[in-house]
Amino acid sequence: MFANDRSGREKSIFEWIGRNLSPESCTSEEFIYNEMESQSGYSLPVIYQPFDASDRWHWSDRGMLYDFLYSTNGEGKKLLDFGPGDGWPSLIVAPFAMEVIGIDASETRIKVCTENAKRLGINNASFVSYKPGTELPFEDNTFDGIMAASSIEQTPDPRKTLEELYRILKPGGRIRIYYEALSDYKGGFEKDIWIVKLSESACKMVLYDRDWENEYALQYGLTVDIPEEELKERLSGGKEEIRFDQVSVAFLEEIKNRISRAQVMKTIHPSGKTWVSWLKAIGFKEVLPSYSGGMAASELFDLYSDDNRPSDLKSVDEAIKKVVKIVTGLEAPIDFDPMITAVK
Repeated sequence: MFANDRSGREKSIFEWIGRNLSPESCTSEEFIYNEMESQSGYSLPVIYQPFDASDRWHWSDRGMLYDFLYSTNGEGKKLLDFGPGDGWPSLIVAPFAMEVIGIDASETRIKVCTENAKRLGINNASFVSYKPGTELPFEDNTFDGIMAASSIEQTPDPRKTLEELYRILKPGGRIRIYYEALSDYKGGFEKDIWIVKLSESACKMVLYDRDWENEYALQYGLTVDIPEEELKERLSGGKEEIRFDQVSVAFLEEIKNRISRAQVMKTIHPSGKTWVSWLKAIGFKEVLPSYSGGMAASELFDLYSDDNRPSDLKSVDEAIKKVVKIVTGLEAPIDFDPMITAVK
């Protein structure tokens, strides 16, 4: 009975939004990325924060650097970063490459990446924009390698995007794909909420309706003219955790006159099996689902004690590189939805 009640409540929330707010359909950059000063919340090591060898996540970030670098055979090569966010991984990979070009549909992201590159003194990374759903502004066979971190699935048609990336990749070139499959949300996390600050007086409440079986997600974005912390307080009743089940039609009615914009976006989230199928059908001659360098670096961090763990960036890199080079070449079970390397 409880499950049926919950399902009915969730359905009524999305129906209420559709009926009362008439959300406009939009693409991902219109939905959120143009509105974010920092996609990462200024949390990225090296790009925004000094590297901290005592922080497990900082090790993971270095592991991802070498994951993308080695998986694309990118040392000294020309690389594309598709969907660079705040300049990740392009700006941390750039010191090892000949050239890195980042491309994004969001003008805000391009501006942020360009400013970050200038601030960091990185001269071999540049960033360009394109209109989603159109051809990428590059000639055939342009890049030695392509890095795509949770970005292809943010485009209107991920398969067509993958075909474009194949077109601009050189024969023998490699693409490394990190993606958000929906398998992680099975068992109670299909419906979710995220509140992001837009200004001192406004925030955006994003409600997720994920269908992992059919590999897509609907996101409803409500721009609310209420400060972020105040909205969280009103939603949770003072509790620290913000959860989807705190949202109700009654709550939406209460804040309706403060909702200045409503949007809806559908994104396709292929599973690992679907990615492999697409890559092979498009023409990639080798497709390898493999383990993540970030995961390997995190596990390596755990093997050290606080007393014997490397304490500077150079020493950490030396420890991480060898492990990442091995694990990124090891085939991982596709049911785990692992990262994927494909060779044209």
